[in-house]
Amino acid sequence: MKYRALDENGDMVLRNGQAYISDIDAVRQACATRLRLLIYEWWEDIKDGVPYWQQIIANRDIDDALRIIKKRIEGTDNVLSVLDLEHTWDNDSRNLYVRAAVQSTYGLFELSETLGPGEVS
Repeated sequence: MKYRALDENGDMVLRNGQAYISDIDAVRQACATRLRLLIYEWWEDIKDGVPYWQQIIANRDIDDALRIIKKRIEGTDNVLSVLDLEHTWDNDSRNLYVRAAVQSTYGLFELSETLGPGEVS
């Protein structure tokens, strides 16, 4: 798997030789990118994305949120399964902090993301 590299700010890396990442790093970044995409955000497929406002924040059902997030991660190319999914919900900022152990075709990796209307990291 090959994926466009992003820097620490989420911007594309355009330097020669560093513009793409591959294997386990590409899968990790693909998972993070897919979790950051809001439903209705991508004009080519408005049904693709995570329904943060519509389901996760509106319902505040953490089990449903984790099910949606796990399904989104497992729908990423080269992901075999989510082995563990931990979370912390911050009611004040309405952010969901998730940490997942993910098994990919390239090996096991950890994914840590802050999800919600606040700053995504």
